[in-house]
Amino acid sequence: MLTDPALTGMSRSDFDHLVAISEPYWDALAEAAFQRRFHRPRSYLHPQTSSLDHYHRLLTALLRRRRAATSTLLAQLLNVSRTNLSNQFQDGHRILDLHRVAVTPLPGTPARTLAQLQARLALRGDTCTDQL
Repeated sequence: MLTDPALTGMSRSDFDHLVAISEPYWDALAEAAFQRRFHRPRSYLHPQTSSLDHYHRLLTALLRRRRAATSTLLAQLLNVSRTNLSNQFQDGHRILDLHRVAVTPLPGTPARTLAQLQARLALRGDTCTDQL
């Protein structure tokens, strides 16, 4: 449901392509953030850890920029903390800017509940049959 073109503003194949070409950049941003924080390169003792894979990190950054759903709702749907998502958004927005992804915010307020998100899709004439 979250990858619905009505929410992301791009086709699923375009989003999959963006995920594929942006993953190396995300890794570089994560490494740079680690070095800024700890003043040393990441070693084998400190692998990159995140409860979300790259696909979902980029998806949540895109949905947040589109104002499709609140951070709280996205965190609930992905079963992570809101703080965890907030830490990922900044790099996600950098990736979107780096690849010059034009993001047009959806009209209205972001969905705060799953019912509001489904209603937003229903208004577009789409059905909610996909899973996360």
